Amino acid sequence: MCLHAGAAISWLSQKQSSVAISTTEAEIVAASEAAREVVWLRRLMEMMITVNSVPELYVDSEAAVKLAQNPEFDRRTKHIRIRHFYVRERVSDGELDVKRVPTEFQLADIMTKPLHKPRLSALCDKIGLG
Repeated sequence: MCLHAGAAISWLSQKQSSVAISTTEAEIVAASEAAREVVWLRRLMEMMITVNSVPELYVDSEAAVKLAQNPEFDRRTKHIRIRHFYVRERVSDGELDVKRVPTEFQLADIMTKPLHKPRLSALCDKIGLG
């Protein structure tokens, strides 16, 4: 889900196209897909306005954040296909920042998980649907 000026402007929820062997792999695949969307939206916005800040991608997996920020090879992640490290390339190029967000504040959960009403209401408020 991409937010601009406090409102959701783009979102997607779908099954991943490949089977992930680990939770970290699933998270890095999702982060790379999100990074593609963020980079595309930034380029679109730059055609209309001046964009001075670097977009931030919030991930609730500490391992995925470290993997996105660390360009070094790690034997524990050699099973992850190179194409899933798009997010790492964008972070290295300075086009994107990846930050950790606690699971209870992960806005994307509104699209992927059944939520109790209080949490659903709180997340709706945070994406401009409240």
